[in-house]
Amino acid sequence: MSQKQPTSAISARWKMYVGGQPVGLLYLSVADQPWSTCRFQPLEGWEPVLTLFEVQNQAVLEGFPEDKGWATKEIRQRGVELRPMDEISGPVIRPFMIYVSGYEARFRS
Repeated sequence: MSQKQPTSAISARWKMYVGGQPVGLLYLSVADQPWSTCRFQPLEGWEPVLTLFEVQNQAVLEGFPEDKGWATKEIRQRGVELRPMDEISGPVIRPFMIYVSGYEARFRS
């Protein structure tokens, strides 16, 4: 059973890039290995990739049907990087999976 680790008042923060473009800011709220849950703040670059993440979220709800698998593939092909915004956030993270829905993001590295 995994253990949720609450974050302190000072928590990890990253700028999220998709295809080399900044799309949002992530603020760690819960580390529940292997997943990390964050508050997501979109940046101007979010609009062009929003549909990819919406389709991916719908695929999760529908059990990953074939006709929606393209979105996850496209996100992976473009590449996602979480670049630290401060010293406590550690090195660059290239998540294995990342989901963004509204103002919440979850990733697994």
